[in-house]
Amino acid sequence: MESSILLKLFGLLEATAGHKDGRPLAELAAEVGLAKPTAHRILKTLVALGYMERVGNGVYRQTQRIRRLVSDADDRRLVRAADKPLRDLWERSGETVNLGTLRQGKIVYLTVLESRQPLRRTVSPTMTDPFACTALGRAIAAYLPDERLAYLLKTTPLEKRTPHTVVDQTALKKLIAATKVTGVATEEDETDLGVMCVGAPVFDRSGVAAAVSLSAPTARATAASRERWAEWVKATAEQITARLTQPAED
Repeated sequence: MESSILLKLFGLLEATAGHKDGRPLAELAAEVGLAKPTAHRILKTLVALGYMERVGNGVYRQTQRIRRLVSDADDRRLVRAADKPLRDLWERSGETVNLGTLRQGKIVYLTVLESRQPLRRTVSPTMTDPFACTALGRAIAAYLPDERLAYLLKTTPLEKRTPHTVVDQTALKKLIAATKVTGVATEEDETDLGVMCVGAPVFDRSGVAAAVSLSAPTARATAASRERWAEWVKATAEQITARLTQPAED
């Protein structure tokens, strides 16, 4: 038991706790009693999972993602920061507006403001969808660190929700890359037939934290409305980002 990977992993987590500037690999390995290659392998996995980050040559520190394992404080802060911008977008567009975050290859919906119109997609908070076929998921994935994105794509099965769902890795990578160029992600008929969605990333001080999306029946999605919605969603995400990147209140 003493040599188990779990003890080694938690030893490294404890050794990096409270060190905002990070600690060198050699120092961590010595403190936990590991060979440098073993410590490097574990830390590399933690980086890929988003729980650690490299901040210099061989220096590692914990990310905010660690805190989300034991507290929902970050989710509450996200929801509070997003409340007014999301409601403004909902009133302005008349369509369903969502706030979601990425967990274990799934998008978890934190806020859902449903359209008042009878024809709409119904989703409730805490529901999940695959990241790969949603505008929310693609918007977040586009801004993940390279190692974490590679790990996500490697370990997450691509679920074919509809006949139009993109399940080819190469095609999905191109869609994610395109999202980073335009700042918005789109999908149509990939999560649910007859529904399109446009999403944009939300950032906090540690990186991409969530995404905002607007979903609507394709029957209401004209070329003009799609362009307008993309602009509004991107602006809404930027407003939430501005709120999240302000200094934390005491």
